[in-house]
Amino acid sequence: MDFREYKTLYQQLLSDKGRAELGDDPNRIKEAETKIERFLEAYPKVIPADLDPSAPFLAISLKELYRRMLRVSVDIINDIADAIAIRDTVSATVFRRKIVSAFTAPDRRIYVGAWFIILSFILYFIDSAA
Repeated sequence: MDFREYKTLYQQLLSDKGRAELGDDPNRIKEAETKIERFLEAYPKVIPADLDPSAPFLAISLKELYRRMLRVSVDIINDIADAIAIRDTVSATVFRRKIVSAFTAPDRRIYVGAWFIILSFILYFIDSAA
């Protein structure tokens, strides 16, 4: 099938007139669905590594790594603030678990480790300068 057919169907689905032409006819809707399925099989979706949340750590750019590290640090601060807000209503054990889980969530471990490495370099240089 030619790419122009897919583009025509896409333009038809974007316009109100095109969607009205498809209408409630189950045969035309089924035909459009099969065209879309054939297109998705022929032209697989390629997600750049920077936009793919499940991309390997070494495949993303430094800019994206920096952005994710900042986002994780903000998420950790928010989780700690939430834990502090409910400190009076929960037991000490639950409070400690919430604080620890803010740092050790599976999706944050690499970024927290990177922050600890950066912090260790900063402390090393402060110590060696003193």
